[in-house]
Amino acid sequence: MRRLAKPDFDAGEVYVSCVGGVTDAAAVARYQSAAQSMHQLAQLYDDRAAVNQLYQFPAAEWGQNAQIVVGTVTKGDLTNLYTGHMAGRKQPARYYYDRLMLRAPLGKCPYCGFGHVSTLDHFLSKARYPSFSVLPINLVPSCSDCNYGKGSGVLDVGNQIPHPYYEIASIETDEWLFASVEETSPASIRYFVDTPNEWPDALATRVKNYFRDLDLASRFAVEAASELISLSDYLPLLATSDLIGTHLQQIAGTERLRWKNTWKAALYKTLAQSNWYLGGGWRPPLPL
Repeated sequence: MRRLAKPDFDAGEVYVSCVGGVTDAAAVARYQSAAQSMHQLAQLYDDRAAVNQLYQFPAAEWGQNAQIVVGTVTKGDLTNLYTGHMAGRKQPARYYYDRLMLRAPLGKCPYCGFGHVSTLDHFLSKARYPSFSVLPINLVPSCSDCNYGKGSGVLDVGNQIPHPYYEIASIETDEWLFASVEETSPASIRYFVDTPNEWPDALATRVKNYFRDLDLASRFAVEAASELISLSDYLPLLATSDLIGTHLQQIAGTERLRWKNTWKAALYKTLAQSNWYLGGGWRPPLPL
């Protein structure tokens, strides 16, 4: 998980821009009549997200697009405002969509750290919380796998995950992602979460939920498997297990300088500490 700076777009301007692409006069009137309420909801979202209380917002009914959500505006009105106007390639509000996508460093997903950003994730899903369909602070650039993994369920106090725009710095400064070497042929890696004892229970729960819901144990293991193959091609060039250990430790240290909790940082740390791996576990299996 990588924290991102909150978007500095004015929520009201984004809303007005989205409405500006609507051609149906009756729909425009509904949107305009709800503008003040939408502004108040945006402020309330910011306040609640800052203290991890987004679960206090009531969820809309599943699949009921005619449900009135704000004023006379329906759930379908609000979700269409995103799909038809903010995400629409030739719509005025597409400017904000594109700028939000660019907020991900190097185009990498802040949730997993390696997937390519390809969409905007509604942190509170538009299917359940349509009032925030075009709210910039609810839209996180993400890869499709993380977006799909988060799903569109109802948020409650026990199933929250870290919000990239609001989570505290401890998620980056404290170590909580670890890996272990499985003594298989070829070697394999198992990832797991072990949060610091001093963390509040709520923070530990958010991180564990995030690791589980986004299926990061298996997704990180796939990335690690590819890295292990590359290592098995390179490590024979190093003469001794001591040199191999030094090489792995140097990479582990370099990786952890910037991001402590990435699949690669955890991988190299555990490889450098594994006597089995250093003693030859890195070798690929003999061909049959």
